Amino acid sequence: MHDDDLIEPAPSGIPGGESEAAPHRDCRAADPGRLPSTEPPPLAEPAAAEDPAAAPRPARPLSIAARVHRLRPRPGGIARWRAWWDRAPDNLRGSILMIAAFVVFSVMTAAIKAIGTRVPLPQVLLLRQVIMTVLLMPLFLHDIRHALSTSRLSLQITRGLFSLMSMLFGFTAIIHVPLADATALGFSQVLFVTILAVVILKEAVGWRRWAATLIGFVGVLIMLRPTGDGLSNPYGLFAVIGALFGSGITVTVRMLAQSEKTATILLYQAIVLCLALIVPTVLWWENPTPREWLLIGLIGVVGTAGQYLITRAYQVGEAAALAPLDFVRLLIATGIGFAVFAELPSLPTFIGASIVVAATVYTVRRNAGTEGRGMAAVAPRPPGAETP
Repeated sequence: MHDDDLIEPAPSGIPGGESEAAPHRDCRAADPGRLPSTEPPPLAEPAAAEDPAAAPRPARPLSIAARVHRLRPRPGGIARWRAWWDRAPDNLRGSILMIAAFVVFSVMTAAIKAIGTRVPLPQVLLLRQVIMTVLLMPLFLHDIRHALSTSRLSLQITRGLFSLMSMLFGFTAIIHVPLADATALGFSQVLFVTILAVVILKEAVGWRRWAATLIGFVGVLIMLRPTGDGLSNPYGLFAVIGALFGSGITVTVRMLAQSEKTATILLYQAIVLCLALIVPTVLWWENPTPREWLLIGLIGVVGTAGQYLITRAYQVGEAAALAPLDFVRLLIATGIGFAVFAELPSLPTFIGASIVVAATVYTVRRNAGTEGRGMAAVAPRPPGAETP
């Protein structure tokens, strides 16, 4: 028996099988004294070289549907995002929602500023309110009779009128004043809330909050820059008046929240605004261009989204933790004003805004403490208070 007979042949077609091993055995048999070669055996030629039909075909281009399917987010990524969101601290989630609300509100105010010089403001506000009401209709349709039921009709109407005046004055200021200036002046709303809380709600306010309120109004005066000839920009005063009516919204919502549902408050706001704005809209109607219709639709949609986001933010996070984010609101307004309208706030605006924001942050933090925990949840911006 030869040594080669102990080698079992490999399966046919596999490198090293009978088809390749036989020539090597023949070589060794022909020259027994020759040492085995250290060079590896030559690789077999691919089957494609012998059979062109067996060669791999080029990949066919993906269809449009397949490409879109590949771009869809994977369920695992969405699940990981939701898991992170659920584990995140409440104040972090509230901060994210608050910043998102500031972004969409800034987009809304920029759109109003863009079309407000040609389309009358009452017309813009009426169409905006109609869009918001349609989007919020699911809150009312399931039980419209219950949503209309209220034990404080006069206060509901008063609150709706406050909302009307706040938007008319506030958005008029936005149209004629740089966006950052109008936003900074709108911070005075929380300062007015402190005064109205004492006068109307009979709440006790300590000397620290009174001091913060006075310092805040010093910042407002710096931004308004009153001189012997009058205000540097009279429309800046409109922003302050709008903030004053906005504080009236806050106080009335605080009073209504004891017995009224949020859906009822929003429904009566829609009724009051539509009834008040329909007459001036008909009298001063201007046919919007296609671009202006697009902006009006954007105003209604992002305004509704902003209300939802800011409401969820205050439901999730603490008011004292969210108050410092007003600095972000000013930065966003400044950036949009520069990018869209080429507006740059002046140095007095920066100085006055810093003072007002600091006083606002301190006031809200004190409201969240022992002096007025319940008020802090409503003070910054209740539903329907879209003041600049």
